[in-house]
Amino acid sequence: MDNKLAIFIPNLINWYGDKQIIGGLERYMIALAETMTEMGYDLSFHQFAHYDFCNYSLDWPVYGYQTGSLDFHKTLERMEKEVNGRVLYSSIVQQTFYRPQSICISHGVWWEVPGSSPLQAKKYYDSHVSSALEQASLIVSCDYNFLNVTRAIYPHLADQKVRVIPNFADPRHYHPRKPKNTDYVRILYPRRLSPERGFGILKEVIPSLLADLPQVEFEFAIDTNKPEYVDLFYKWRETVTGKERILYCHPDYQSMPDVYARADIVVIPSIYSEGTSFSCLEAMAMGKAVIATNVGGLTNLIINGYNGLLIHPAKESLYQAILFLIGNPAVRTRLGEYAYTTSQAFTRQAWEDRWRQCMQKIYPLS
Repeated sequence: MDNKLAIFIPNLINWYGDKQIIGGLERYMIALAETMTEMGYDLSFHQFAHYDFCNYSLDWPVYGYQTGSLDFHKTLERMEKEVNGRVLYSSIVQQTFYRPQSICISHGVWWEVPGSSPLQAKKYYDSHVSSALEQASLIVSCDYNFLNVTRAIYPHLADQKVRVIPNFADPRHYHPRKPKNTDYVRILYPRRLSPERGFGILKEVIPSLLADLPQVEFEFAIDTNKPEYVDLFYKWRETVTGKERILYCHPDYQSMPDVYARADIVVIPSIYSEGTSFSCLEAMAMGKAVIATNVGGLTNLIINGYNGLLIHPAKESLYQAILFLIGNPAVRTRLGEYAYTTSQAFTRQAWEDRWRQCMQKIYPLS
């Protein structure tokens, strides 16, 4: 049986090979690996590293390839030479070369950085998107934003090569809980602190909200993958009057449902490079009132005023949306109920079923 399949990924564990990375892409690939293992594939992961290693701490071997910050292409060439057989490419951002009869995954449009020029955007989609369309057999996108942008630029290939499988929330873990008993209105940010995730605009509105509304508190559920971001967060928090109402935690995947359960409002204030966000879907599945920006795949999940608030990615829009939901608990409840109903269309089972079809088509098991 030809069941061996290598997965190229930027990082499933850190560059030292001793700690799992907590993030959306990594969670996505672990879920996909679990599904493919059930189907009968023999998997291995191949990633960048500070030095060569082989780590068996997860359910699949993870091979690290020594690289430097300017040597990614050389390292990818080395992976291609050392890995025989079939390859699945976990991120279109990583690659510009694909083997025939392969799948690559797009986790969202990433070149929409505010202030970028058309020439900068063209550089990214000409080098990455066109390579995937021309060389790979299939691009699996997590949102329709990528498909529509690609369809506009490459109409001769987009419908032929791109298929959309939105992300998911697992109802076994993410489902409504009994309302919490507290006098505070808690606003949760369950995101990385990186620029694209919108921490920059959120931190601008927090001081005035804390000053004007004593019943409000914020919680940040943040990973520690980038210690420099966490240090900046700690330093910023120390400067805010009312910092005792800025809570934070560094949860793993298993403890996230409890984090969502403590919240009344969940903010997803991305400013670029967003797909069908796990954080957004999980908050919806928990029956929470969600404020999301009209960026990328978030527009595939939130219908403004029905199952959440969909806002422009700007400080004033975010401030007004938070203020509105704080003052209208009945609206929070209604949005949360419809958010939960919507989430039932994005279950893990539905995601797995669609992925199984793609796998059987491109990487058939004999």
